[in-house]
Amino acid sequence: MPHDDLALGVDIGGTKIALALVDRKGEVLAEGRLPTQSSDGQVAVLDRIAQGITELLEQADRPVGGIGIGCPGYIDPHQGIVQQAVNLNWHNVPLRDELAQRLNGKLPIWLHKDADAATLGEFYVGAAQGCPDFINIAIGTGLGMGALVNGQLIVGSGFCGMEIGHISLHPADGRLCNCGQRGCIEMYVSGPGLLAGVEERRSEYPNSPLAMLDPVSTEDVLTAAERQDPLASRVIQDAVEHLTWVVTASIGMLNPARIVLGGGLGLALADTLIPALEAEFKRRTLPITHRNLQIVPSQVQSSAVGAAALVWHYAGK
Repeated sequence: MPHDDLALGVDIGGTKIALALVDRKGEVLAEGRLPTQSSDGQVAVLDRIAQGITELLEQADRPVGGIGIGCPGYIDPHQGIVQQAVNLNWHNVPLRDELAQRLNGKLPIWLHKDADAATLGEFYVGAAQGCPDFINIAIGTGLGMGALVNGQLIVGSGFCGMEIGHISLHPADGRLCNCGQRGCIEMYVSGPGLLAGVEERRSEYPNSPLAMLDPVSTEDVLTAAERQDPLASRVIQDAVEHLTWVVTASIGMLNPARIVLGGGLGLALADTLIPALEAEFKRRTLPITHRNLQIVPSQVQSSAVGAAALVWHYAGK
């Protein structure tokens, strides 16, 4: 792939599909956004994605080297198959081949889970440029993680590497997760996790203004935390404690030089989370394992840019 070729990134979400034409500097030259509408069925969604790609390719002012696709769920990147994506109701969907057929095989296509695509985006044009050993943490409606070790993505034998969000720390009496387990880390470190924490601890703080709201949104929790509401502070303290476990375990296993914190919620709480995590990992891990470690906020603003990075990562191999 020549250095000045563009990459086209597609990020498939539960409610929207983001597309972007991106250059090697990470600049978005053209973009699109489509409703996912997974209830229309798999064929309709694939047709919609192919149409969006076609329309964006028509706007390119130079060659496009390939298409990168980030998708939620469990992905086989070698075969280009979405093994399971619960929020799309997809099971064993040959996404890469289906799109290649619709696009007449004009461009190579690479598919990875969205957290891996975001990780590559940070490496190529974001907060981890020049850092081949780092962990990417995205906190939003879920807890996504990816990692590079010596410049290589950790994918695992079944392509489920870095699925730390669904490790249960409280299997007997923890919060019930959508995956069916109790006490998953994601149920403490995510938007739904914060809301579950409000419900769990509401009775402990009867005088909290946040406790008097019903229903409660993630934005309500963040606003209350800024006002030092005791219930919001406790819920975020719970999130910090569980995220600390993730960070310290990752330091011990992978010895990263950098941790990138992103996702909508992660960035919203960055001023709180980063200093708290830095204090805790210095207290809980050996100095030699964290002596060069930095925690920094994400710099990639569009999820489709991360997907485009799949092209840069694989086209030259």
